[in-house]
Amino acid sequence: MMERLDNPVWHALSGPQKMFGYALEKAARYRSDVSPFAAVMDESIQAFTELSTLYEPGDIASVISGATSFPAFWDLVGTVELRQFVCEHLATEPDREMHWVDLGASDAESMIALARSTNPGPFEKYTCQLGDYVGLKDDGELISMAGERICFDGFREVSAVCTAQGYGGRGYAQALVAEIARRQFARNTVSYLHVRIESPAEAIAAQVYEKLGYSERTRFPLQILRRL
Repeated sequence: MMERLDNPVWHALSGPQKMFGYALEKAARYRSDVSPFAAVMDESIQAFTELSTLYEPGDIASVISGATSFPAFWDLVGTVELRQFVCEHLATEPDREMHWVDLGASDAESMIALARSTNPGPFEKYTCQLGDYVGLKDDGELISMAGERICFDGFREVSAVCTAQGYGGRGYAQALVAEIARRQFARNTVSYLHVRIESPAEAIAAQVYEKLGYSERTRFPLQILRRL
């Protein structure tokens, strides 16, 4: 079943997360207030043509794809390389001395602010509804968080792992990822995540995840497309 991780957005949007977006026969996308990610079932011209009907001219779509040709509706404006890590068993248990809290709709503004200031990846108004989120607060201010994003049968992604400036090096991210992964394993699912290659945090993030028991599975391109 691991091959399903080659196209996680498709399996999420054509399955349990379809209520967060729009899906056709060979193409799907999240609502813009949830995530910029989209997916095609395959890299055919038909699939990308279908995808174009879900966007307006000027809109941007982020698609896991290695396609080399596109219908005239799309302009390839950039490519981001991702490393995908998976974990089936935690190498270390969550630190119970860290008093994290569950985050929800009432924390959405704080979560967006933290994500925007630390740039762990896209985080929109309703991203927090995609799964569980946990965080640490200092005097009521959210200073670190981790949660879930692209989830489908048998697999749940760890995402939005970030810590505010001035609070790094204290093991917060590792503890929060461990807690999210623990919950995922309790659901009998494989935990996975993505790290952007050549991002400022790539080396540190990879070290944290490897300590927890994650190992690199594959690498693939995330293509940034603009609807013409």
